[in-house]
Amino acid sequence: MVKANVDAVDIDPKTGTTLGFYSFGEERPTILIIAATDGGSATDVYASYLIMKHLESLDRIDGSVTILPVANPLAFRLGVKVSPLDSKDLDSVFPGDEHGTITERTAWEIWRRASQADYIIHLKTGRQNCVSHVVAMHREYIHVRNVASQIGLPFAIQCFGQRGSLTTEAAHEGIPIVSIEMRGDIDQVDSQAAVEVREAILNFMRLKDMISGDRIETSITLTGRLQHINVDAEGFFIPRVNLGETVQSGTVIGTVQDTTEIISPFNGVIVSLNRMNYVFEGDIVARVAPLLSDYRASEPTESEDTVPPRRKW
Repeated sequence: MVKANVDAVDIDPKTGTTLGFYSFGEERPTILIIAATDGGSATDVYASYLIMKHLESLDRIDGSVTILPVANPLAFRLGVKVSPLDSKDLDSVFPGDEHGTITERTAWEIWRRASQADYIIHLKTGRQNCVSHVVAMHREYIHVRNVASQIGLPFAIQCFGQRGSLTTEAAHEGIPIVSIEMRGDIDQVDSQAAVEVREAILNFMRLKDMISGDRIETSITLTGRLQHINVDAEGFFIPRVNLGETVQSGTVIGTVQDTTEIISPFNGVIVSLNRMNYVFEGDIVARVAPLLSDYRASEPTESEDTVPPRRKW
């Protein structure tokens, strides 16, 4: 059995900000897997746990895998996106600062390892019910596109390229990196999504000849940046399409109060979609990934994170 070498790094012991890096194997290639950069991360933490359990059951690893299950301990405990200590989002301050705030020092410590990795996989839990998918700068960088194409998930969505994000900064430095976004809630695990992502990552390791097992050849659809669909009414939203469904501009994706039709202005794939719930004017109810054949780089882009809903009181 492969035993993990645990490296605990104290960023700020007073607040419990200690990073636990679990390393399996000592050779190359090296993979760094990071989860829980914010507090909405129960499912991706569970996915990282499942990967560790599998690696522990192996007789050998030809290469090394380092896993950081919780990259932002305080935010994870509180279920928030930004640190209450310095009001910073960890995934916006990379490569960090050795002498900066707690969040910046955390980013710096992670970056020290990230900059030495051959591959990086950043696990995230979506804030909206979604199809598990890859997010990467696949249009700009061939080294990123090559990795994205070997992750066994259905879609690779173009990253927004926000500076300070680990996915952006590592790609700019020539490191093959992808993010994987999966469905789940802040404090509830979607076990099916976690297992799906675990299998995709283990298959990637098999394709790289790092672990034994049957390989599955991957086929992934590359898309443009996500486009948001907002509602202009208040009431109960009822979806009329399914996750992963391809829609055309003009398709009715749902209704509000059974009277107001919510129409997609985009061609593409429904990557995330609200379940039936109560919505307010301005809320985002779906995100569409345009296929590259339909995508225009000149189109306005939205923020990579789901925009906080506007409330009409």
